[in-house]
Amino acid sequence: MIRLVIGRLDYRGINGPPAITFKDYDNAVRLDGIPNIELKPLTRLVINKLFNVLNIQFDASNVRRLSDVFEYCVQCSWFSGYINFVSDALPDKAIATVPVPMIEPLSSIIGLALAFNTSFETELYSDLWPQITDILAQAKALGLKLTIHTSVLDYNRLYAFDEVVRRYIRLPRIDVLTGSTEFTNKVEVAGENYRTPTIQANPLRAEPSVIEPRIDEAVLNAVRTLGIELGGVSTLKSLSDLVGSEAVIKAVTMGYLAYNPMDLTVRFSSKGLALLRATTEEESQGGEGSG
Repeated sequence: MIRLVIGRLDYRGINGPPAITFKDYDNAVRLDGIPNIELKPLTRLVINKLFNVLNIQFDASNVRRLSDVFEYCVQCSWFSGYINFVSDALPDKAIATVPVPMIEPLSSIIGLALAFNTSFETELYSDLWPQITDILAQAKALGLKLTIHTSVLDYNRLYAFDEVVRRYIRLPRIDVLTGSTEFTNKVEVAGENYRTPTIQANPLRAEPSVIEPRIDEAVLNAVRTLGIELGGVSTLKSLSDLVGSEAVIKAVTMGYLAYNPMDLTVRFSSKGLALLRATTEEESQGGEGSG
């Protein structure tokens, strides 16, 4: 299980012993320093990959212990003096709190080194995770249990995780804060999205099996606007500016439109696409009859 926790340091990322964490828990054994473990070959490779990402010119292939990495690495001098190594072994029947600063690259190097070397369930902090998805894939293949706390979110690299826990932040656009900072709206848009419409015209005619007898004109307007003027995909703000936020919310609630909170876009559901086709055909037939 590889888990990502974004902006929630209060989230407990370990289940029980044996485990390693950088946080203090009531039942955890707090160590006086970082265990000076003897490194396994795979752990050295993980450290080398991290150094490569950081453009640190040092080969850890021949070092013996974790402290040797920081002692012999010249480019590590700016952060190596802020950690203390101890000869104590990690307890194998307890949750161990290892005093690792939440400062990169210390937090990633030490946290991942302990995880790969011990195979204990590990909770660590890392803002480097988007650059080391191969390390995470290797951890998953080995069956390691990792919980990575972070302040960084990269949607394109979330596939490395089995579970993602994130803090929901309601942040309005700066240019819409005209006279109030009231956070009472159901949806706050945090930026623009310039995605190319992906819905293509379908040459096949699909008659809706069921059309609701009464559909609000505002909902119909939202469906028409999204399909005809915006190409089938739009940001929530763009569509709301054209037809009103209440119409958009109602169309989403009724199942005609689908809202994706991950990228703040609105697009058709199959039900909404069927409604658009039906109304478009009715309008075209009405125009031919009048002509």
